Amino acid sequence: MKKSIGMIIILSMLLLLMACSSETATGGQPSEEKITLNAVGFLPIDDPLTASLHKWVEDVHTATEGRVQINWKGAGDVIPIAQQFDALESGVIDVLFTYTGWYQSRAPEVLGIPLSQIQPWEERENGFYDFMVERHQNIGVHYIGRWLTGSPRLWLSKPIDSLDDLNGMKIRSAPAYDRLFPALGINSVQVNPADVYTSLQTKMVDGLVYGGMLGPRTRGWTDSTKYVLDHPFWSQNCTILANLDKWNAISEADRKAIAEATAEYERYMVQYYTEEDQKERTELEKAGVQFIQFTSQEDADAFLKKAYDVEWEFLNKEVPDLVGKLQSLTVK
Repeated sequence: MKKSIGMIIILSMLLLLMACSSETATGGQPSEEKITLNAVGFLPIDDPLTASLHKWVEDVHTATEGRVQINWKGAGDVIPIAQQFDALESGVIDVLFTYTGWYQSRAPEVLGIPLSQIQPWEERENGFYDFMVERHQNIGVHYIGRWLTGSPRLWLSKPIDSLDDLNGMKIRSAPAYDRLFPALGINSVQVNPADVYTSLQTKMVDGLVYGGMLGPRTRGWTDSTKYVLDHPFWSQNCTILANLDKWNAISEADRKAIAEATAEYERYMVQYYTEEDQKERTELEKAGVQFIQFTSQEDADAFLKKAYDVEWEFLNKEVPDLVGKLQSLTVK
C-alpha cells in the first residue's frame, strides 16, 4: 500500500515536471491545435488582381507559426459569387475575398470603404478600421482588412469629350455602380466575367467599369475598349472577411498576429499594385490604348463630385446617424 502511494506521488511529480517543461519550451504558452480556414473569392486564384493575396495567405501562416492556415479553394466555380457572402455568414466557408458591392445591402455603412480618401494604414490609425470591424460584426462577419488598391475607371469603345457623352451609353457594370450610373445617364448592364469579351465584340455594351489597370489587356477586352476615361474615382472596395464564429475560435494571440500581419500586408499591397499599374499603363499605351479626359475642367470636377455625392446621399438616407462619423474618418 505504501509502495502504491509512493509510486502515485512520484508519477504525479513527473507529470508536473513534464508540463512545466512543455510550457517553458513554448514560451509559457500551451501548444495549440492547427486550424484551417477554407476560403473563396470572387476572382480566380490565378487572376492578376488576386496576385498579392497569395502573400497574405503565406503571411498568416508565418505569423501564427503554422497554427492558422488558409485553404484557398477557388472562386465562383466553387460557390457562385452572388451566394458567397451567405456562405460565409452561415459558416459554409470561413474566409471570403470579396468587395462591398456584394453585401452593402446588409450594412450600407461599409460603403465608407470605397469612399475613403485615405490609405489603409491611416484608416487603422484614425479609428476607421475599428469602426468597420464593429459594423461588420453586426452582420455576422469579421473585417480583417483590404486586399486591393486602385480606383475604378471607364473603359470605352469610342472616345468622348464631355459629361453629356456618357448619357445613353451601355456599360458593363456591377452592383457597386447601381446608383452612380443612372445619375450619369449610363445604362448599367450586368455581364458575367466570362462573357465580357463577347459582349464587347458584339457591341452589346459600349464599355466597362474596372478598377486598376491589370486585367483588361490580358483578357483581350482592350481589343474593343481602346479608350480609358482617365478620371479615376473612389478607392477599391475589396475586403478580406471571416466568419465571426470561426474567427472567434482562433486564439487571441493568433488573432492579434493575423491583424498585425494584415496591417503590414496592406502596405505591401498598395505598393505592389501601384507599381504593377504603372507598368501595365505603359503596356496598354504600347497596345494602342488611349487615356482620355473631358475637354473641360468643369466636366471633370462635376464627374468626380457626382461620384461621391450620389453615394453620400444614399448613406444619408440609409444610415443618417453614421454619416457624420464616416465622413470625419474618411474625407481629407
